[in-house]
Amino acid sequence: MPDAAVDSQPTKLELWRMPASAHGAAALVILAVTCASLRFFYSQGLSNLYGDGLAHMEGARRLFDSITPGYQEIGSVWLPLYHLICAPLALNDFLWRSGLAGGIVSSLAFALTCYVLFRLAAEMNRNVAAGVVALAGALLCPSFLYLASTPLTEPLAILWFALVVYALFRYSLRGSWKALTGAAVAALMGTLTRYDLWNVLPFAALFVFAVYPCALRQRCLRALFFAGIALTGPLAWMIHNAHRFGNPLEFYNGPGSAMDIYAHQLATTAFPYPTDGSLLLSIRYYLEDLKLVIGVGALELAVLGMVAWCASLRESRRMGAAVLFLVPLPFYIEAMAHAGVPLYVPTLFPHAYYNIRYGVEMICAAALFPSFVISPRLGRGTRLALLAVFLAVMGGQFIHLTSAGAREMPIVKEGILNTPCRSPSQQAIIAYLRAHYDGGRVLVAAGKWPCVMPDVKIDFRNTISKYNRPYWAKMRTEPQKWVAWILRGQGDEVDSLMRSYPQAFTDFGIVEQEKFPREGGFAIYRLRAKR
Repeated sequence: MPDAAVDSQPTKLELWRMPASAHGAAALVILAVTCASLRFFYSQGLSNLYGDGLAHMEGARRLFDSITPGYQEIGSVWLPLYHLICAPLALNDFLWRSGLAGGIVSSLAFALTCYVLFRLAAEMNRNVAAGVVALAGALLCPSFLYLASTPLTEPLAILWFALVVYALFRYSLRGSWKALTGAAVAALMGTLTRYDLWNVLPFAALFVFAVYPCALRQRCLRALFFAGIALTGPLAWMIHNAHRFGNPLEFYNGPGSAMDIYAHQLATTAFPYPTDGSLLLSIRYYLEDLKLVIGVGALELAVLGMVAWCASLRESRRMGAAVLFLVPLPFYIEAMAHAGVPLYVPTLFPHAYYNIRYGVEMICAAALFPSFVISPRLGRGTRLALLAVFLAVMGGQFIHLTSAGAREMPIVKEGILNTPCRSPSQQAIIAYLRAHYDGGRVLVAAGKWPCVMPDVKIDFRNTISKYNRPYWAKMRTEPQKWVAWILRGQGDEVDSLMRSYPQAFTDFGIVEQEKFPREGGFAIYRLRAKR
């Protein structure tokens, strides 16, 4: 039979329609919880602690607030989409300095993710109770609620991931090109938000190839269509890195990359990451992280749901897309073992808090899989009874994880302990500039002092960094014409510049310098007054 004839008669599955009242009720609950969570964490001063979040706010603000605004301010390590979305909000001084420019975006992403998971679980299992289980799994995860208040990229990336899976679920039922295009666009957006989504692409393309029963030629065409759109993100980022920095993999092995940071740590401390080179240790650390940030109860329900999912493989077309939510698990384990990605948990050596939020990337799987226990083959009374049990378990776990207070949640405690704004060097710089800064332009390393500019209220248009290339080049010969202040950190690009061209900086004198253990030193220079 010709391909066209085979493709014209594939078996299509009906999409289960949820009552309109369920949509409205879920939306109201999600909106209330999201707003209350953002207000709570912001009012406690917890929403803008992470160094990465502060760096994202700097990146977003610099896109417009710069001596060379726009494309010049896009760097190599951070993917650009989150900054582009936050940039209009970050133009507001209050939203920038408070981090709410990112917190609002993260909260919106959180709310939409919860709604997508609710719909996905209900439509996969063809009953509202299953949707409520998935919704509760997301809303009652304190770590996910916290991340939704922060200017971090995880909530937006999780939203794109959920949209990819939901669109591919819709595609699997009826082979809709519209759904396939939606999945591809969501995947493209995800690859420009976090590198995690790059790893999802081959699995998603394989799913597109395998799931819908049409001719082989059509399967290949559809998988290539999906991959062609989705891979535009990674390809564009490599072209950007090649154009701006001369290395298409600058984000992977260039200055500031995870590999570069790890090499610097090994060179200065000779302390390797505990998981480096060991898949078994990486599995142990990541599972321990999942217990801390998602909770043992939620993980046990997810395992129970996976058993129910495996028992329903005859409905693999309807429920198969769920397997994509498991992809972050091997991604992070492999990254910890072989890509120089660290993760420290307080329960294992070195008993510290670092990158604990990586466990939240599994929230979609933890929320969705328990819903498969609420099968449509069960009677209505049984489904309601299971729903009550599941909600009780999730509610009890929420109480347990938050019983010591928000500040004792591992994901929050990491932010409190590691925030760069507690750094003695940054506090010393802020104190000096608050007392002496006179409005002159500052030469500074981009991203090196994320708390200084917001706290001292220095606009980035009044600074010069390596991203302002035309002006950075002028620092080699005539810095006195362009800057009045220099903020030099030990080992940063300003330090390298001044070491390479010492004769250019003879008109500047040191007005403050200090050195702190484990932080290196800094020096503040000021242009000498002409006699």
